[in-house]
Amino acid sequence: MAAGGRGFDIRFNEAELQQLLHSPDGPVARRMARYGEIVTQGAKRRAPVSPRGSGGRPSGYLRSKIGWQLGRDQLGLYVDIASPARTPQGESYGLFVEVGTRPHTIRPKKPGGLLRWVSGGKVHFAKVVHHPGTSAQPHLRPALDDIRGA
Repeated sequence: MAAGGRGFDIRFNEAELQQLLHSPDGPVARRMARYGEIVTQGAKRRAPVSPRGSGGRPSGYLRSKIGWQLGRDQLGLYVDIASPARTPQGESYGLFVEVGTRPHTIRPKKPGGLLRWVSGGKVHFAKVVHHPGTSAQPHLRPALDDIRGA
């Protein structure tokens, strides 16, 4: 009972509520898509670009792969912002750029095989490479900060 003895009744139209909150063309999805585009553009703007390319990939490879997609799971709508850019070994290249890597050893897939890479326009071969690691070059996390408080 409300003050003064008056009752009130709140009823929700479940179909309308579902449309508002979960439809890919509803207002929540449109706002999420807007944020997905803001973060994607921010990440692309910040992604490092090697003028000559790197690891056999063309210049701007990582930047060209960054994108977003609206998805839905059992909890509701979400925006997936990702870079499907991969190393020749199939690992997430974007993650390595974002967080950096520790020093590591690189060996051929086949025992007794050789590693091959191009650097400075020259082809190089080695049985093993002791990689010094790479510094982090964050581009996605700062782009996510663009929407904080938005």
